[in-house]
Amino acid sequence: MPLINTTEVVDRNSRPQVQSRVMLRAFFLNDGQYQDPYAISSVHVFKRTETLSPSTVLDSSTQIVASESTSNAAMVFGPSSNGIVGEDTSFNETNYTGNVVAVTPPLLPDCTGASGIYKLNTGEFAVVLNGISASSLSGIDQNGDPIANTASQATRYVDIWTVKLTQGSDWKVYINDVELFDDTFFSVTEPLLLRSKNKLANRQVVNGSKVDLKIGTEVTVENKNIDSSVKNIFKSALITSATIQIQKVNEDPSLPGRYDIVNAPVDYVTADNTLIYSFDTDSTLKNGDGIPSFNEDKRGTKRGTYAVKVTYNMISEKIVSPWMYFIVK
Repeated sequence: MPLINTTEVVDRNSRPQVQSRVMLRAFFLNDGQYQDPYAISSVHVFKRTETLSPSTVLDSSTQIVASESTSNAAMVFGPSSNGIVGEDTSFNETNYTGNVVAVTPPLLPDCTGASGIYKLNTGEFAVVLNGISASSLSGIDQNGDPIANTASQATRYVDIWTVKLTQGSDWKVYINDVELFDDTFFSVTEPLLLRSKNKLANRQVVNGSKVDLKIGTEVTVENKNIDSSVKNIFKSALITSATIQIQKVNEDPSLPGRYDIVNAPVDYVTADNTLIYSFDTDSTLKNGDGIPSFNEDKRGTKRGTYAVKVTYNMISEKIVSPWMYFIVK
């Protein structure tokens, strides 16, 4: 599972159950690159059935969440300061503890330590819909009124992000989907027979570039007696605790035949079990990643053949993939 600070959260694409800490992540891009917006005002969570048309919650003139609609929200998240990304320290994800702290007066839950809007990386932000705390978690709407978390049903929701892209631009909303489940527990009558196959999508990487290494995972449930509805669950969001190892393969006899470049967690696991690692040929090949004793001289030239291996958990199994290869040219 991904972490915010040291607290485990469940990604929105991982069939999250109602009573879990669900990370609602949003990525912002400009001209093909991840970029921080200037400011984030709020994140509203509504039931999908109440927002089949955006006009049901958006103001017709401003096209942002109408003040009279916020009382219908299942939860509202906001930064604790001015919402300007470059100035507001409340975006720091290390503030997340997963706990709800009551403050007085008034006697309302303070969501600062449990859920707010957090910056995870450039252009990457998240809120945590904390179903473990349930209705004891509360946010404050734009009218200053408390909004208790009522996202407690196994149904579809939308999270509406109100964002100002640049200092002089108008506020805009971005609407995403998330579904909570209550059927994440199930029973089978025999041990699951799982088989996985990994494939590296990247074959060549140009030296000086920064690319996402993408390792696809095909998961097969080989039990003949298990219903297809259960098997379909394992086609998505099955991988946990994924790490990646990258080695430089040297042909020079004066250098180690293989030298560790990376030994670190993967950056992201998609809903279809694809593992993603951001590979920066300038930074990673110069300093290593997760290698305390990295020595650039032992690496040899940057150009050449590299070997990749991923390790991850599936249910009770620990899977180690075969080595896969790509070339930096």
